[in-house]
Amino acid sequence: MRLAVARSGFYRADQYCADSRSARRALRENAFSILAIEYYLAGSENGDDVLQWANGKNLLPQNVVVIERDRTKRKYMSDVLKSIGFRTVDDTTFFKH
Repeated sequence: MRLAVARSGFYRADQYCADSRSARRALRENAFSILAIEYYLAGSENGDDVLQWANGKNLLPQNVVVIERDRTKRKYMSDVLKSIGFRTVDDTTFFKH
């Protein structure tokens, strides 16, 4: 199953969340194979907050796709994922062994 955490619905997924609260609930309740996430979310938190929380709770799936269009924020999220052990070739698609 794929989860997209984004304000826009342009990424194809089984479940969509526009804010961090619903994303956290979805990650707690389901096992996802792919998490697609953008930086800017509805509400006061951002995609980085969701990544940090999910990592702390050991709820991040093995595959994460950064779908943020803003290059600066995409690079920031890429650095966060690399720092917690994810690998990438293109700074968009990340996987963890």
